[in-house]
Amino acid sequence: MRLKRSAPFSRRYPALCAKVSGLAGSLLLCLPGGGVHGAETNTNRAPTQVVFPQSVFATEGAGKDPFFPNSSRRIKRDDSGKQPVMRDFSNLLKLTGIAGGVRPIATINNLTFAAGEEQEVKVEGGRVKIRVLEIREKSVVIAIEKQPQPIELKLRDVNLKFNE
Repeated sequence: MRLKRSAPFSRRYPALCAKVSGLAGSLLLCLPGGGVHGAETNTNRAPTQVVFPQSVFATEGAGKDPFFPNSSRRIKRDDSGKQPVMRDFSNLLKLTGIAGGVRPIATINNLTFAAGEEQEVKVEGGRVKIRVLEIREKSVVIAIEKQPQPIELKLRDVNLKFNE
């Protein structure tokens, strides 16, 4: 048995289709940009000036950062009148040896230095940068970073007893 093919909708209901298409056309004209406005209908062109909205974030005042709640960058600190604490590293630096010669070498906290050399030395509270200014016969004059005056480290006299 063969099914009968029905006619298209527009042939079966021509009056209804005419009303619907007329209504759709009038709606398109009522939409913004849908009507004919003369020379303004060039839609293929990019706008001459693109304006991006500027985001504004208020960071003053109390409150937590929503993205980094454990951050302390929004907390105001009063650092006026306070000077940084100068720590004395001279008791943490130990001169363990001096080798003489044309160019003497000193060993401070197991690092070797010549006169004028600068290195970071490990100490108990972290690292400190020192510069050897002068190497003497039994002492070394050094300058510690962020300290105004040089310090003299003395070589300890150690008497070794030999069994005879």
